[in-house]
Amino acid sequence: MPEERRKAQRRDGARRKAERRTAERRTSPSGDERRVSERRDGAEHRKADRRVSVGHRLDLILDITRQLMSITNLDALLRQMAVATTKLLDADRATIFIVDRDKNELWSRVALGKGVGEIRIPVGVGIAGTVAKTGETINITDAYADSRWSSDSDKRTGYHTKSLLTFPMTGQNAQVIGVFQVVNKRGGPFTQLDEETLASLGASAAVAVENAQLIAEQKRLWETLIETLAVTIDARDQQTAGHSQRVTRYAEVIGKAMGLEGLDLEKLRAAALLHDYGKIAVRDRFLQKPGKLDDAEFAYMKAHAEKTGEFLAHLEFPRDMRDVPVMAAQHHERMDGHGYPRGLPAEQILVGARIVAAADVFDALTAPRYYKPAYPLSKTLEIMDGMAGNHLDPGVMTAVHRCVHDLEWTLDELKHTWPKPGDEGMGSIQEAAGLSERDRAGSGTAGPAASGPGRGGA
Repeated sequence: MPEERRKAQRRDGARRKAERRTAERRTSPSGDERRVSERRDGAEHRKADRRVSVGHRLDLILDITRQLMSITNLDALLRQMAVATTKLLDADRATIFIVDRDKNELWSRVALGKGVGEIRIPVGVGIAGTVAKTGETINITDAYADSRWSSDSDKRTGYHTKSLLTFPMTGQNAQVIGVFQVVNKRGGPFTQLDEETLASLGASAAVAVENAQLIAEQKRLWETLIETLAVTIDARDQQTAGHSQRVTRYAEVIGKAMGLEGLDLEKLRAAALLHDYGKIAVRDRFLQKPGKLDDAEFAYMKAHAEKTGEFLAHLEFPRDMRDVPVMAAQHHERMDGHGYPRGLPAEQILVGARIVAAADVFDALTAPRYYKPAYPLSKTLEIMDGMAGNHLDPGVMTAVHRCVHDLEWTLDELKHTWPKPGDEGMGSIQEAAGLSERDRAGSGTAGPAASGPGRGGA
C-alpha cells in the first residue's frame, strides 16, 4: 500500500509539471513574437529619446532667443548667432550672412574657425547666394560632390568642408534678410530635425537682426547729423577749415590712450565734433577777421563756448549721451579755474572736455593759421607741456606723450584738410607782428602760451 501511494504521488507530480510546461508554452511568445515585441519596445524608446532631444533643443532655442533679443550691436549679434548655431546643431562652424540690398550682395564679418575678415558674395552666386535668392534650404551631405560648392575657401585656409546646411533668414516683409550656413555636423550629415531646429531659431534671429539694423540706422543718422553740423561751422571760416574733423580724430587717439572705449569714446567724439558749434552765433566780421582782435572783440568771440552749450541743449540727445553738450561747452575751461565761459575749478571739468581741450590746442598749433605757420610736433609738445597744470590736464598730457606716434600718423593723414595759403581769411606770417600780445603768445612769438593759441584756442 505505501508503495502504491508513492507511485501515485510520483504520477501526480509529473502531471503537474507537464501542466506547468503547457501553461508556460501558452503564455510565452514565440521567437518571432519576441522579436516583434523587442522592435516595438525599441521604437517606443527611440520616440521617447526623440521627445527628450526635441524638448532639449526647444529649451536651448528659448535660451538663445532671450540672449539674441538683448543684443543691439549687429556685429556682436552675428557673433552670438554663429556660436549658438554651432552649439545647437553640434556642428564645427557657422557663418551668418546678411543681405546688402543696395549692393545686391551677402556680407559677413563672422566665420567661426580659421580665417577672419569680411566675406562678400553676390546674391545668386554659390550656395549661400542661391539660398538668398530663392529662399529655399540647401542641405548637402558631401560638399565636394556638389557642383554649386566652391572649394576656394578650403584651399586658402586648409579646412575641409564635408556637410553643409544653408538656411534662409526671412524678415517681416517675407524677404530674405540673411542666410545661416552651418558646416560639418559632428557624427554624420545634417538631418530633417536640424532643418526644423534652424527654422525655429531663424524666426527669432530675424527679429533680432532687424531690430539691430534699425538701431544701427538710427545711430548712423544721428552721427551724420552731428558731422553735418560740424561741417557747416567749419565752412564759415576758411582759416580753420577742417578743424572740427581734426580735433575729433586727435581726441579719439588721446581718449583711447586714456583707456576710453565704447560709449565713452562715442560721447567724446560727439563733443569734439560739436565743440565749436556756438560759433554759428558769431558774426562773420569777427569770425573771419584776418588780423588781431581787440579786447572787446575777443570777449565777444569767447561767448561761442557758452553758446555751444545753449544751442546743443535744444537737441534731444539720447539718454546716455546727454552730457555731450556740457562736455563740448567746457573745452575752454582751465585747470586753474581761469578759463571760460564759467571759470570752473578743475574738479568740475569733465574728462571728455579736458581731452577735447588738448586736442583743440594740438590742432591750433600743428595746423597753419593766419598768424602762424604749422608748428612741428616737437615744438607743439613743448608748448603744450608748458600749458600743463594751469591750462591743460597733466594726466591728459601724459596720455598725449604715450600716443604721440599715433597722433603723428593721424596728423600726416589729415594734412590735406589744412587751409591753403590764399584761402579767404588766411593772411601771411608777417601779419603776426601786428597781433595783440594774447594772439602773439598763441602764435609762439611771445613764448609758450599762457591762455592757448589765438582766438581762445581755435
